Amino acid sequence: MNLIDRYIAEVGRHLPEKSREDIEAEIGSMLEDMIDENSRQTGKPVNDEVTAAALEQLGDPKLLAYQYTPARHYLIGPDWYEAYIETLKRVLATALPVVALITLFIALARNPIDFVDAAGQAFGRVIDVAIGILFWVTVAFIIVERTDTNPNEFGSAKPGGWTVSQLPKLPKMRQISIAETLANIVFLTGFTVWIILPFVWSQGNEAVPFLNPDLWQIWLPVFFVLVVLTLIHEILKLIIGNWTQPLMITNVILCLVSIAYIIALVTTQNIFNPAFLATLSEDVVGKLRDTARWASWTVNISAAITIGIYIWDMVNSIIMAKRLNSPEPKNAIATEKMLKQ
Repeated sequence: MNLIDRYIAEVGRHLPEKSREDIEAEIGSMLEDMIDENSRQTGKPVNDEVTAAALEQLGDPKLLAYQYTPARHYLIGPDWYEAYIETLKRVLATALPVVALITLFIALARNPIDFVDAAGQAFGRVIDVAIGILFWVTVAFIIVERTDTNPNEFGSAKPGGWTVSQLPKLPKMRQISIAETLANIVFLTGFTVWIILPFVWSQGNEAVPFLNPDLWQIWLPVFFVLVVLTLIHEILKLIIGNWTQPLMITNVILCLVSIAYIIALVTTQNIFNPAFLATLSEDVVGKLRDTARWASWTVNISAAITIGIYIWDMVNSIIMAKRLNSPEPKNAIATEKMLKQ
């Protein structure tokens, strides 16, 4: 019953995510009835020929999807809507992390101490670029659509001209988001640069690095090893796309090691440079004790949030790996019923 799965998957590709599952189930039930009816009328058992006839009777899956969502296309018409959304996703997911990283790097190079200001500049620049991308991509698609040109992949089929031979293969499903994985890689790289840059900047300058120089003896080298291993793992996630058993196990190990590292670091070491805290106590807070309390509070809260993220990541990878190893296809209901007949 691969034809049914391919047909419903193609319909679902053109449906909004929030209503996709319900509509796919409805279409699956409708197909089951149509195939049963065709089988009774022709006297043939349920096979690919009878199934194909029912699918062609139902018509182009893209046009069927538009019947279920008639009001979702406004500025960009249905022929180009999917290409428009896909282009936006790809451009934004590629450009915004790069813009954020470059802006953050430049801002920190000018003033390594003020990370808050650097992050604010990066955020503002990302918003500006996102608005520009949204505007110009939208304008480009409006112009192209008004020329009555049809895209290769998303062009409308002629009524009655669609056949099952036009069905694409079942899409390769990904559990791991490409955009999320790329964002993780960019964040890890940017965070590592933020750790290293103040020490580089302080060489030959009067600037005081905010991290304790004593951490270079063992704690920061261990941190960089963990970052490299995590980056390799993120690249593997990007390539594999699903939570396989080996990928899940290595993720759990990395998370547990990282949690142990954070707990040991926070409970045994002074994270902030005492000279940096003294500078703050003179210029900002006024009392060294208040500054130390503020630094301790910041470190503990940050550590708790980070540990929570690692725990969630472990649990999520375990759940996804179990789902991958025991899949339950959405469209298997109709198939099972027909096989029992």
